Amino acid sequence: MRKYRHQIVAGLAIAFFIYVGLLALTDTQQLLIHLQTYPWALLIPVVALKLVSWGLHFAKWQYYLGVIAARDKISVGDSLALFVAGFTLAVSPGKIAEVVKAIILKTKTGVPIARSVPVIIGERVIDGTSVLTIVFVSLLLGGSVINLDPRAQWFILFATGLIVVGLVAVQIKPLAELLLNIIATIPLINRIHQPLVAFYASTRQVFRPRHVAVTTALGALAYALDSLGMMLVLTGFGLEMSWPLLWQTMFIFGFTAAVGALSGSPNGAGVTELSSGGLYLALIAPNQPTFDAAAVAAAVLIGGFMYKWLRVLVGMVVALVFRRRLFNPAVETTIAEMEAGTPCQVERV
Repeated sequence: MRKYRHQIVAGLAIAFFIYVGLLALTDTQQLLIHLQTYPWALLIPVVALKLVSWGLHFAKWQYYLGVIAARDKISVGDSLALFVAGFTLAVSPGKIAEVVKAIILKTKTGVPIARSVPVIIGERVIDGTSVLTIVFVSLLLGGSVINLDPRAQWFILFATGLIVVGLVAVQIKPLAELLLNIIATIPLINRIHQPLVAFYASTRQVFRPRHVAVTTALGALAYALDSLGMMLVLTGFGLEMSWPLLWQTMFIFGFTAAVGALSGSPNGAGVTELSSGGLYLALIAPNQPTFDAAAVAAAVLIGGFMYKWLRVLVGMVVALVFRRRLFNPAVETTIAEMEAGTPCQVERV
């Protein structure tokens, strides 16, 4: 676990220096004024919406555990603790440490890592399909109030195309079998042939269209609630709740979440803040006199905490409280076996 803890600490350190750099570019005096006068009671319904959003994401996690036949092998309490503690792992650069969830799941259920890792990957891919869904919905319903830059159009098309190609490619079984057979003939790496076979079989199952449809719907609803919560955050700066503001907020939330995820920055640090701040200034501020640059910076700061760092904080607390149940000696043993190159357990799927 030490390696993964170091990755998390490194991610937190990188994020810290990124935010220090961003604050150096901000009018901190005006920023503090906005933060001091902000109606913090507004965050009570925002937190309530966030809890419902987490519940929908947990339902998605439980659904995928059912797909790989792991849901009945772990209690709901342990599954929930693992899910929430996993929030902390998103801080690692490129979210590499999220493989720990698969390792813990193996110790709890006996399901091989090669079968459960596709669920971890699936969570990230479905996050992508979910945010793109709310982006398209916001453009469909509020295109007249979203002046989309051509570069943003190309980014949305590129991200959508990338996901579609990947989802289609993973279902082409003859192609995968060809590549797996080639790997089986190559010295040194042929030892991982069987784990790769199990990995592919699980991946193909996880990304079947019916599973993608269900989990994308859950994810899109969760992100729509997050967008509603972010609109409530914005009303604290003098903006009035309205359908146009909701469509704009939904578009910005979805677009910047996709940008942050693709950036590889720890928890999207800096990337989502800069992109969301720029979009607030471009789309919302021109028609909102009270929403100046300092107010935008304050909104970005509050939104960043509520939708990125609150979950990390909660994840850390849960990981600490349930550390003996989650990070038991079996986890250390499994990690040691992985690092020593011991072949993973394989089952038919």
